[in-house]
Amino acid sequence: MLKQLAICFAFCIFAAFPIALKADTHQVTVTASAFSPSDLVIQPGDTVVWTFSPREADCTYGCPPEVLHNVMADDQSFTSGPPAAEWTYQKTFGQTGVFLYHCEVHSAPGRDITSFMNGRINVQTAEENAFQINPGLNDAWFNPSTSGQGFLITVFPDIGQLFLAWFTFDTERPSDDVTAFLGDPGHRWLTAQGPYDGDKANLTLFVTAGGVFDSAEPVSSTDPAGDGNMTLEFADCANGIANYEITSLGISGEIPLQRITLDNIELCNFLAE
Repeated sequence: MLKQLAICFAFCIFAAFPIALKADTHQVTVTASAFSPSDLVIQPGDTVVWTFSPREADCTYGCPPEVLHNVMADDQSFTSGPPAAEWTYQKTFGQTGVFLYHCEVHSAPGRDITSFMNGRINVQTAEENAFQINPGLNDAWFNPSTSGQGFLITVFPDIGQLFLAWFTFDTERPSDDVTAFLGDPGHRWLTAQGPYDGDKANLTLFVTAGGVFDSAEPVSSTDPAGDGNMTLEFADCANGIANYEITSLGISGEIPLQRITLDNIELCNFLAE
């Protein structure tokens, strides 16, 4: 009870001062022809720091030519000042909205941020900035501390469902005299399916048993009511948490998840936006 009260108290304090506790600082490097990153998503109260330092401090020979840059809001609501060869500028964004900016020397308002020296600051609340589950998550996932086990995840956006295949092992190793014709006698394969919303999916866990490899007989069976549940929650396109509860065993736990490969990260980020 005391622990619950402490958690509630901490949450109430956190909610009362969201900007003071959650404010963050984001760095933008000004290069010879671009802002990096040129597109930022931040929260109200966060600060963006632009830094332009074109030369190494000890450069005496073969140094790049002097280049002048600055930061100017497209609507002229903020600026780093006149174009200069070396500077740092910071601004805290207190209100939500989209703020476009450019370098006065090398671009103009309204140009493409991926092709010109332009940038964008998208200030969103935490709720608006929550990650959205999307088909870019379709991939193989695992917990590095339990290599050899893992998940295949498939998102079906048309029906708002997420399917998961869980490749794992029994809770105890079989005795040495237990053998299998194929693979390991301890192998277990569970599946889960359910709806998702925002960054979270609530799934029903299923256990299929009774079949034989590549054979229609004997017929395998799956309890349609399931044997527990699983919640998937994604922080971003590369990291997530799986919380499970298996009813028949009376066990539960939490598994941190990472992608095995990063091929779909770009697609996932695009769809999440």
